[in-house]
Amino acid sequence: MKRAWRRRFSIAFVTTLLFFLRQLHKQTQPGEVVLLRSQEFQSLIDDNDNDEHPPAAVAVQLCGITAMLGDYEKTPKEPMEPLDPQFPLFLITDQEHLLHPPSNTTTSAWTRVRVNSSLWQEDCIDDEYVGARNNPCDQPFLFNIGKFYKMQFHRIPELIEAKCNVVIWFDGTIQMKTGAFVEIMADRAERGQNFVVYVQDGNTPEWTDGQVSTEVRRSNFNKYLGKWTGFGPHQHVDIQYQYYLWMGFRERWFENKTWFQDTMGIEANYRKYGLYVTCMVMFDLRRNETIPFLDCWWRENILRSTQDQVSFPYCAWKLNVAIHALPDAEAPLGSYEDNTYYRKMKHGN
Repeated sequence: MKRAWRRRFSIAFVTTLLFFLRQLHKQTQPGEVVLLRSQEFQSLIDDNDNDEHPPAAVAVQLCGITAMLGDYEKTPKEPMEPLDPQFPLFLITDQEHLLHPPSNTTTSAWTRVRVNSSLWQEDCIDDEYVGARNNPCDQPFLFNIGKFYKMQFHRIPELIEAKCNVVIWFDGTIQMKTGAFVEIMADRAERGQNFVVYVQDGNTPEWTDGQVSTEVRRSNFNKYLGKWTGFGPHQHVDIQYQYYLWMGFRERWFENKTWFQDTMGIEANYRKYGLYVTCMVMFDLRRNETIPFLDCWWRENILRSTQDQVSFPYCAWKLNVAIHALPDAEAPLGSYEDNTYYRKMKHGN
């Protein structure tokens, strides 16, 4: 009798959980591939083993972008060495003192750009996003708006006008250490590297096992629980991860891919690959996989949560994208916090 009761209870629990997930995330159905705004990339999704990434023919025009909204970060992080001016840097902000720095300040490497809310209006009324947790019009908290610039920079007029086709995203905490950094990244793109980013390399073994589930557990603090000003409502990162598992995502899904050994970086990254710190990422817009990835990333931000270090590996799995992990043979020293290229400063500076 007890055994039959337990069986009925288990079936009811699983059925209820699946119903809840379907209702909470009804915009996506089981087995559905990511819906793209750029239909010309649809053929990419149909390729279930996209191991070949032919080199792009168009010359690199590399740009950098960061966003500083509200007072979470106080000052632009100027490069420690001069940069080649052919590689422009764009700072997106809503702060007047950052848009118009005092005339007696040192010349800045950053071109200042005012936040433009018209850029995401089409997303607000998209049938898929109406009523979504982080619809940018319904939930215009600063952290959410910053994600638009991080994930949809290919839609920003200033970058389009500058013909940026390889873009480095910098969090507001990142300060470049060497003037050659942008040239080095441009060369990496010329040689076919894409999604160049440091692996998670935290202070405890749990943070260095490459498991997305550890980032989910680490996200259980006030920033994502709706308790910090400017960071929006509770983001339910745990439910987000359960949904990904339900959709078929598996940890270490990439191990049997032919490209894994070439993109995992140094040998020490073998365990860490699969979880990345997205404070600095290089994206090559010339390559077919990049805009679908960025659209997937933004879509997950709107529908699921602003925890982009959980959605980043999910979109890599969804689109079978090879992430080029750092450190690698070209830059073997340091971690995402301090390395050959940059240093990550504390929030609030």
